[in-house]
Amino acid sequence: MLRSEMRAMRRSLIDRAERSERIWSFVKRLDAVVGARVVMVFSSVPGEPETDSFIAWCEANGKLVLLPEQNPQPDSVDVVIVPGTAFTAAGDRLGQGGGWYDRFLLGIRPDCVTIGVGFEPQLVDALPTEAHDVRLDRIVTDAGPASV
Repeated sequence: MLRSEMRAMRRSLIDRAERSERIWSFVKRLDAVVGARVVMVFSSVPGEPETDSFIAWCEANGKLVLLPEQNPQPDSVDVVIVPGTAFTAAGDRLGQGGGWYDRFLLGIRPDCVTIGVGFEPQLVDALPTEAHDVRLDRIVTDAGPASV
């Protein structure tokens, strides 16, 4: 129920492009991102933050960009940018329901930083979590970084 409500809300945002640029302006200032050599980011689907400009910025700044569909090795990544349908400020994430990111994140290095990105209305007080859910290090919305 929450997934479908959040998906509908994301698709209804008429200013997704502007909101996306605000998200990336915050993400680009994070120390982990500035210092990263290898960044895994998603190719956005309708309703998600638009990633093209962030990918271009990473490449222009000498960062190797990996996408999930390239099957990157989890231990080769410095920063993982994670989409979601909802997030909490504590780093909990409601994904698409397939568990791909949870499985991938189990294999990352301890120094790899995970950053969930979404629009401010996707930030909620609490989410149902299960034992296999991986908590993210940071959450960033178009309103700025959430406290984790």
